[in-house]
Amino acid sequence: MDTDSHVFSSWEEHVVSQGKGRRVVHYYLKDTSGELILAVVGTEGSSRNMLYVVSEDYLDAFGHTSTINSDTKWRTRKDVVEWLTHVICSIY
Repeated sequence: MDTDSHVFSSWEEHVVSQGKGRRVVHYYLKDTSGELILAVVGTEGSSRNMLYVVSEDYLDAFGHTSTINSDTKWRTRKDVVEWLTHVICSIY
């Protein structure tokens, strides 16, 4: 499946765990039929720093590209939100 042929309408943020030093956040892309696909997983490391990575679900569904692959990582929520927004906006 290719993101160029798949239309996403929005994204959602789900807090999975809020425990101190163990926060986990999932970011989902929602398609026009309402189906959610896990796109990014954020986990808290030391010193309350978050590390965000592309999910295996997303890579399995849409494959690796030169810009998004299993090595893709973000350090800020802002960067994740910008990427998710880009994925949605690039479709329209």
